[in-house]
Amino acid sequence: MHQNKQDSLKMWRQQAKSQRGIWGVFAAVMLSSLSLSACGLFSKPLPAPLAEQRVLKKKVVMTGFAVNVPAQVQDLDDVAQGFPRELLSRLERSGNFLVRQSKDLLSYDMKQEVPTAKLVKQVAAENDAQFVISGEIRSAGVRSDKKYWGLWENRNRHIEIELVIYDGMTGAFIQRHHLYRPAEDDSKIGRDKPFGSVAFYATNYGKAIDAVLAESVGWIRKDLSAFPMIAKIIQVNGKRLVVDAGTTSSLFVEDAGLVVSDYDELPVIGLSALQARPLHYGTPQASMGRIKIQQTQMQFAVGELEGEKEIGGVKVKVGDYVRFDGLMP
Repeated sequence: MHQNKQDSLKMWRQQAKSQRGIWGVFAAVMLSSLSLSACGLFSKPLPAPLAEQRVLKKKVVMTGFAVNVPAQVQDLDDVAQGFPRELLSRLERSGNFLVRQSKDLLSYDMKQEVPTAKLVKQVAAENDAQFVISGEIRSAGVRSDKKYWGLWENRNRHIEIELVIYDGMTGAFIQRHHLYRPAEDDSKIGRDKPFGSVAFYATNYGKAIDAVLAESVGWIRKDLSAFPMIAKIIQVNGKRLVVDAGTTSSLFVEDAGLVVSDYDELPVIGLSALQARPLHYGTPQASMGRIKIQQTQMQFAVGELEGEKEIGGVKVKVGDYVRFDGLMP
């Protein structure tokens, strides 16, 4: 009997010791968790990403799309503004662009002339953009293919667009793309399905439009990848310059750019090949030296000009540009 009591007491002590061990481990885990949380709450901000891990975001404005045959898009909800709006949304999600949308039409159809460089520059200036993109819904109709000596007819609705990209600084044409996608059938979408909604893309024709949008994003990213990000100088105080790009454009302190100023002279004028009328080619520019960013805000940055403020009669002034070809200081 006495031996049984001793065995029971010994077993109880072992269980208590085991439980104390479990509670000790639990307490250690909780303490470690609280320590990590405290470190997260009171730790210093992470350093800026490395230059090779960053992409400077270029400002893009997209105008409304002209519709070549309005009767073909009566079942589409606001396609003239919906298509460019959805395209801009995808460009923004790519992480390469800051986007703006203009409801004005810069596009041209069979009855309109090609937009002038002056008009392109005006649209870019009004929307604070480096590049201007316009487009046209050339066709949204149904194509009929007859087979087996006309006994079988295959009807497919298609989407056909033209996309045009311009440099907003000079108004120069960069690239044009003609894109086409057929749907699986000739069904309509319905204006009860907002453009770009889940219900919209669930339709066969919505899937065709989705494919054209995806291809358009790919071409725009490819076409503009070779161009540097350019910021406009909005204030000049001695050698201290303020530019209209900041952390939203992925600029950070110590980033370096090249200051470019227009010569104070008449632009380069020539004659067009087709008609004997003046053609504006642009204005000569001078490289004024490097600028190193010293302070960044959300939409602007402040930097110090390392070169001379005036070279050969050319002065750095409001409206000039800074080219950020690379991020190395």
